[in-house]
Amino acid sequence: MTILSNKKSSIIKFILIVCIIVSFCIPSYYIVLNKLKGTELNMPGFMLGALFSFIVTACIASANFTVFAFVKKKLPWQKDNKKRIIIELLLTSFNASVIIVLIILVFNYFFENTHTCDVDFRVNIFENIIIANIVNLIVMSILEGIFIFEQWKQSILESEKLMREKAESQYAALKSQINPHFLFNSLNTLSSLITTSPDKAVEFTNRFSKIYRYVLDVSEKVLVELKEEIQFINNYCYLQKIRFNDNLIIDIKIEAKELNTYVPPLSLQFLIENAIKHNEISNEKPLTISVSCDVDYLIVRNVLQNKISVEPQSGIGLNNLKERYAHFTDLKPEFYISGKEYIAKIPLLKENE
Repeated sequence: MTILSNKKSSIIKFILIVCIIVSFCIPSYYIVLNKLKGTELNMPGFMLGALFSFIVTACIASANFTVFAFVKKKLPWQKDNKKRIIIELLLTSFNASVIIVLIILVFNYFFENTHTCDVDFRVNIFENIIIANIVNLIVMSILEGIFIFEQWKQSILESEKLMREKAESQYAALKSQINPHFLFNSLNTLSSLITTSPDKAVEFTNRFSKIYRYVLDVSEKVLVELKEEIQFINNYCYLQKIRFNDNLIIDIKIEAKELNTYVPPLSLQFLIENAIKHNEISNEKPLTISVSCDVDYLIVRNVLQNKISVEPQSGIGLNNLKERYAHFTDLKPEFYISGKEYIAKIPLLKENE
């Protein structure tokens, strides 16, 4: 409320300053003109002219500021500046012309009593309309310049804020995506493979190193091609399938044309890890996770096989994924249960998004 009050106070001060300046500048112009013609200074005429100019300017400024605020609301500056400025100019010029004619008529009635059909009177009205529109053009140019400058500053601040949030989001995502339990379980699996199957232990180590190499490579990226994420997922799933044997089935069916789309790094891994983390995987209940594409979404689904004992979900990972997508598209990730299946859908981004 205080910010709005300060803004309104600043606007009122600006209008008053403009009114005072104009109320003395215009009569001064006519005095100088009369001086050049050899006419004596008419102080009552000067004061009346100053009063007239002040009232005209105040009325035009107040009316036009209302128009200015209304047009800004209907046509934000990011959308169509040219159209907005033309509409503002037409409406404010109309306001200025109508207001000055009405005030001239009122002043004429009370102070001059000149016949409204006189040629000089009509010329005077025409001259005042021209002057009013020139002043209006100057004032509107100043207001528009101030507005665009303020919006430009605001957009820079918002851009910096988004960049900061994005960096924080990326950092949080990379910290949370590769679960520490995965590292612990992988090392346990590797330890057992070294004694039972040295060949598999070597392959396991190679895949394991590729996983963390990928994590390091994407740490500075906001988006990666889906084909890169799939290559990473193949290595990740290899390690998980060594651990769970044939009880874990990961079925990836993605057409070649979809591989050139983009997703946030480690987003697919998070969804698969989520399914493994929250579902029972055993000889009695093998888990199948399917990955496919549908229109603009990558879909990960699995039959619900909730563990009897599972750590509570914080929702941080899902919210983090939603925040990361909010920087690039209006499409939102979706997470829901349909029948006996849990379905996760994340948007596929195109290169120009």
